[in-house]
Amino acid sequence: MTHLWTQLRNSKLIELNHLHQVSMPVWPTHPKFTVADNESYQGGDGNYNCQLVMGDHCGTHVDSPSHFIEGGKTIEQIDVRQLIGRGLLLDMRSTAPRTTFGVEEIQRWEQEFGQIEANDIVIFRTGWHEKWALKPEHSAFLQDWPGLSAEGATYLIGKGVQVFGTDALSLDAFGNEGNPVHLEVLGNDKLIIENLANLQLLPPRFTFIALPLRIAHGSASPVRAIALVED
Repeated sequence: MTHLWTQLRNSKLIELNHLHQVSMPVWPTHPKFTVADNESYQGGDGNYNCQLVMGDHCGTHVDSPSHFIEGGKTIEQIDVRQLIGRGLLLDMRSTAPRTTFGVEEIQRWEQEFGQIEANDIVIFRTGWHEKWALKPEHSAFLQDWPGLSAEGATYLIGKGVQVFGTDALSLDAFGNEGNPVHLEVLGNDKLIIENLANLQLLPPRFTFIALPLRIAHGSASPVRAIALVED
């Protein structure tokens, strides 16, 4: 009998995180990521540890409902089981910058790869993760990305999708100041993961795992997101 953990450990692991490092791109109004030595061998402390400063939406992260829904669950209140399950990769790189993809594109994917089901984790590949770069070469990543439409979000919520992911800085298209997708997804107690990486390595289906920190009253949390793929 093969145990589940044996199957997981024998699967190919794909990192879906960007590296947290100084000069990484962040939302323009959010705190920059900084890291500094707190204690060091060179300083005579006998050990090495660091001080980190960052916002809760820094790098690859998951939004809690409270991010856009007043009174919504904060990050320590979410059910982390939502973030463990079957991942589906939907390639939306043909979508023009600043525009949206939605029901038509999702149904086209379903015709080719099968129906999206309840509790699935749907990841959209826009191609923006390939624009990720450290400052001062980061401007292309911070603008013009496409995003999911509100109708597309409603369609997937109706199917029971729990988590929506993107390789861009936001699930809403660039310039959509009303943030209708955030309101629709988070307003239905679902979750959003942003700034995913290495999506070009994923097959259409995989096992997805991403666990947040337990931050009291946090609106979001950085995650270590991984995909497990059978060889």
